[in-house]
Order: sequence, then C-alpha cells, then structure tokens
Amino acid sequence: MNLLVAIVGGAIGGTIAGFIIGYFVGKGEFEKTDAKQTEETEFFINPADKEKSENLAKLKEHVKTLSDGQVNNKKVRDFLGVSDATACRYLDDLEKENFVKQVGHDGPNVYYERQ
Repeated sequence: MNLLVAIVGGAIGGTIAGFIIGYFVGKGEFEKTDAKQTEETEFFINPADKEKSENLAKLKEHVKTLSDGQVNNKKVRDFLGVSDATACRYLDDLEKENFVKQVGHDGPNVYYERQ
C-alpha cells in the first residue's frame, strides 16, 4: 500500500512539476510568436478586415466613376461578388463616412447617391 501511495504521489508531483516547467517555457515562445504576428499584420487584425478595407476602397473608386453617382445593393453585389448582407454593411459604412447618402427607406427601390 505504501508503495502504491509513493508511485501515485510521485506521478502527481511529476505532472505538476512538468506543467509548471512547460508553462514557463511555453510562455516565452508565445510572446515571441505574438510579437512576430504583430509585425506581419501591422495594420490589420485579421485577413477579413484587410479584405473589407480593400473592398471599400474599390467600391469608393467605382462610385466615383459612375456618371450618375448612384449605386444600390445589387450593383455592389455584382461589382464585388459579395453577399446581400455584406453589400448592405459596405453601403452603411460608406454612409457613415458621408461618402454616400441613402435615398428611400427599404426595398429594391433604395439607392445611394455620392455626396
């Protein structure tokens, strides 16, 4: 019985010691990895943010070239190849920036005019 207690106690003690050592060794590695990732993604937290920024820039340039300066959800979807919801969010973002103004309240007759 004493032998069993000694083996179990040693195993638990070894596990705890291993955990503690692993934690401190690993912590140093995570800090290096985080610093490296910060350098690589200097301006964007994730690729989705970068894609959104690029799409909004493309959309702004596209709206500037339109003779009537009008764009709607379908035009955004077709131009960027995005979903209906994403097109709505992009148009909302441009409206918040005062780049476009919404004309109409809801439905297929809503469009946005360049400011």
